[in-house]
Amino acid sequence: MPKIYLSLGSNIKPEENLNKAKELLNQEYQSEKESKIYKTKSEGFEGEDFLNQVICLLTEDSPDRVVATLKDIEKKIGRKDRTEKFSDREIDIDLLLYGNYVGKVLGKDIPHKDIDLYRFVLEPLAEIAPDLIHPKYQEKISEIWQKKLNSFT
Repeated sequence: MPKIYLSLGSNIKPEENLNKAKELLNQEYQSEKESKIYKTKSEGFEGEDFLNQVICLLTEDSPDRVVATLKDIEKKIGRKDRTEKFSDREIDIDLLLYGNYVGKVLGKDIPHKDIDLYRFVLEPLAEIAPDLIHPKYQEKISEIWQKKLNSFT
């Protein structure tokens, strides 16, 4: 059964919405691990701080089905369709990794292209899966974290 790693983030009722997201995700998938919750400044716009977390789940669903389920959960929690990359979020759920899969799923890159771009994604992923090999870079997540650590502000 493939392991999937998801990034969760919210800055609108963040505690409530992260908990709601995990509750809905646990109805669909088997919970494996979760990072602590990280508080981060909004990036790319002026807004409330975000709460971010990375979780690992087990699934029998295809990558396409997982992405569709994540979008359904976001809508159930009240996420609005927005065109801006940087804006307030009720909830943002991104599929970071799906086993060793490398490719596109419903127009999104898997592994997610933001894994090594943002501290709020890479740090919690390194916390719960330091020895996981990034399927595209063929490096341990902990090694990527150590390389990128000084570049994060």
